[in-house]
Amino acid sequence: MPRNARLLAGLWLALCVALAVALALLLPRSPLNSSVLALLPQQTLGAAPAELQQGFMQRLDRQLVWLVTADGDSGREAAIWWQAQLQALPELKAVEGALDEKRQSEWGRFAWSHRNGLIDDATRERLRTQTQADWILAQLFSAFAGVSSKEIQGDPLMLTRGSQLALQQNADRMVLRDGWLTVEGSEGARWYFLHGELANNAFSIKENHALVARLQALERQLEARWPGAQLLTRGTVLFSDDASQRAQRDMETLGAATLGGVVLLVLLVFRSLRPLLLCIFSVGVGAMAGATATLLLFGELHLMTLVMSLSIVGISADYTLYYLTERMVHGAHASPWESLRKVRGTLLLALGTTAIAWLLMLLAPFPGLRQLAVFAASGLTASCLTVILLYPWLVRGLPVRPVPMMVWLARWLAAWRRNRTLRVGLPLGLIIYAILGVSQLRVDDDIAKLQSAPQVLLAQDRQIAALTGQRADQTWFVVWGDTPEQTLQRLAKLSPALQQAKRSGWLETARILPLRSLRQQREDAALLGEMAPQIVARLQQAGITLPAPSVDPMLVTPQDWLASPLSAGWRLLWLSLPDGRSGVLVPVSGVHNSEALRHLAEQQPGVSWVNRKATYDALFSFWRTLLSSLLALALLFIALSYVLRLGVTAGLRSVVPSALSLAAALATLGWSGASLNLFALLALILVLGIGINYTLFFSNPDGTPLTSLLAVSLAMITTLLTLGMLVFSSTRAISSFGVVLCSGIFSAFLLSPLALRPSKSRKR
Repeated sequence: MPRNARLLAGLWLALCVALAVALALLLPRSPLNSSVLALLPQQTLGAAPAELQQGFMQRLDRQLVWLVTADGDSGREAAIWWQAQLQALPELKAVEGALDEKRQSEWGRFAWSHRNGLIDDATRERLRTQTQADWILAQLFSAFAGVSSKEIQGDPLMLTRGSQLALQQNADRMVLRDGWLTVEGSEGARWYFLHGELANNAFSIKENHALVARLQALERQLEARWPGAQLLTRGTVLFSDDASQRAQRDMETLGAATLGGVVLLVLLVFRSLRPLLLCIFSVGVGAMAGATATLLLFGELHLMTLVMSLSIVGISADYTLYYLTERMVHGAHASPWESLRKVRGTLLLALGTTAIAWLLMLLAPFPGLRQLAVFAASGLTASCLTVILLYPWLVRGLPVRPVPMMVWLARWLAAWRRNRTLRVGLPLGLIIYAILGVSQLRVDDDIAKLQSAPQVLLAQDRQIAALTGQRADQTWFVVWGDTPEQTLQRLAKLSPALQQAKRSGWLETARILPLRSLRQQREDAALLGEMAPQIVARLQQAGITLPAPSVDPMLVTPQDWLASPLSAGWRLLWLSLPDGRSGVLVPVSGVHNSEALRHLAEQQPGVSWVNRKATYDALFSFWRTLLSSLLALALLFIALSYVLRLGVTAGLRSVVPSALSLAAALATLGWSGASLNLFALLALILVLGIGINYTLFFSNPDGTPLTSLLAVSLAMITTLLTLGMLVFSSTRAISSFGVVLCSGIFSAFLLSPLALRPSKSRKR
């Protein structure tokens, strides 16, 4: 027994207790994030201030939109009922649909009392070109304009009508009818538009699942009241709830299968309850350490981290199984400390390679994967140290049994030692398999291919886009400034550039906030004062006598405009911080030249172009290329270390399993029709880090081949029981991750006997 073994064991036990206490304190205070967006880089609004980015993204995530229709003339009645039900839900706020008489009256009063400050671009151009009087006459004598005497007497220059007509033209396909924003479908059905937002966090799993369940129940009631009624819904909460529910089902079903398989395997091999308890203990310490380290560093746990951490169960159990296998076979002739000395170096090497493989994921700019890397590296380290520091005290009296299936294992070893066909044929066969499979492999960095949202939600989203013309392209400009005035002035400079971009065919539509800077409003008032006498004279020549129009400035501040009914449907695009900094979104759709739009934004101060999908695709491509280089460098480093430690021949032979396992994993992607992307590269890193452990077990000079084969077989089976479960995940990215891991690790196991040292008979 080493001199300080008792002290180290006591310190480690004290640390385990401290970890348990820390986890008990941290877990209730830490949120469980289920957002798929949290797996992606956080910086998605270009160079805009981080506070504005976070504020906009949180606001976008909280939005919900509904379109309601019903047979005949009952659509409006159904929409009124649906609005009442939504307003009664405590999980929602700011639900808006119909404008009641009070709101319509407020809307009219605000638009009229601020008409000189709400002049639109078309009216401004008519004033400059002295054609406003002709436009007024056209409105007065049009049979369809419906200008009343009260309107023309109260607003002789018809500025209110001009601004509202401009708003309707900028409202895509929706028109105001009976106080509702409506849109007509292809079959003549009239859809009524409603919107609202979540009262709480968009990714609160329990609350949002309860909200989605209530909305589904209300939808069934709507269809029962009005047979033939249809409801379309769009919102991040729907996709987030679907992802969280699928992840929870994966944890329940795959976790139960994983744990059940590992328990059954341990009981069948060791035929004793104590090895099972020891496995559970080391895995539990690892999970506790991983969760604590993740919460301390990130302040939260992502649901996908917990799902994918199922793969760590099998890996952390390998350390316990390797030591227990040594004790079960040689426990009658060696003390627990002697057995530990035989395997300690190999365990630490295996831990080092696996932990480094996981920690390489910290290089990727994905918060969810960084969490997983910290969870895995700290958890595996804690599991391995538990085996080294505590288990020599806990395995005393462990039953000594013969190697299970010893005859079959011995024959497999003998075949590797004596059968040249196997030693050469199996690697050659994998090489042919790899060449043919890799030849079919294609590279695809499209982030959309990783989505696995249900078709029902995607179909609703497409139908809403077709009806309203508002597509969820997630392409927009961000305009910001130190003050609201600076922001609006920068927006005014961007507007003509966007009009030119539309004429150049770079984009189809742009939704620009209908609010002008105070400087522009004062200039408009001065222009009115200059042009009003000419307009009045022109109308008098036509025989129309009107009162003198007011040309005084009617300034509209962002605060006043946001508090008015006129900002309904636009408030989402404006955000102000407590320190005065403000930002505005300019959504665009039908983008045909993203690079030109990015260059346009770079020429404007305080303007950033955001194309989230294109940004993610480029980011995936960059990190895939970088990780490919790191993977090749790691393989070269492993080969050099083997050559230096074992010699040229044995070293190169020992690196063959690692190299071919990577090639076989890539080939499996090709044969299955999947594509090579960043997540596949991350899985390959783990294949290298985990698969090399099998070679290390066989190359251990203090071990016996039969014991090593048993340990490697158990490690492979437990790893496939855990990682193999990921293949059946309903999340596409996790499923492909599991396919690469399973195929690569199984190939590494098949070829790991290549690292066997030559027997004495072969040396002679």
